[in-house]
Amino acid sequence: MNSLAKKRLIFLFFISMSYNDFTVAISSLYKTSVKLENIKTLPREKFDVYIHNSLPNNNSPLLIHCFSGDDDFGNHTLRMNEDFHWEFRMNIILSTEYFCRFRWGSRDKRYKVFNKHLAPNCEGFKAKDPNICYWSIRDDGFWISNQIPPITLVQIYTW
Repeated sequence: MNSLAKKRLIFLFFISMSYNDFTVAISSLYKTSVKLENIKTLPREKFDVYIHNSLPNNNSPLLIHCFSGDDDFGNHTLRMNEDFHWEFRMNIILSTEYFCRFRWGSRDKRYKVFNKHLAPNCEGFKAKDPNICYWSIRDDGFWISNQIPPITLVQIYTW
């Protein structure tokens, strides 16, 4: 096989590689080579979002409707300690956004539950850790963690 044929074969090999596998590999290399405070979300990174009803048991369930520009998960009723979950990959231009509408009794709010600015709250501590956006909905507001069960929570929104 001549040199030009070898080069073409190598080129075709790289073209045929799954873009997803390539970006996951680059993401893992990137995260292990930088300090935690410098971790940035990369295209095609996988995220898991959990909406957990941590409200007091007062016979009024949490009603949610979560969606993005591409997905609509419909209406869900969460009783105390129930959750709703979905997973996705960040798009190539880092513009992935998800919103949820939350209704509890007379309270009604709509917030972003994921975008590139919220993503750092969801990133795993190490390269192989999953990226988890765990939302704990409480009577004093909307809290986020990157762990299940949550060890530390940060309040992002209020009712």
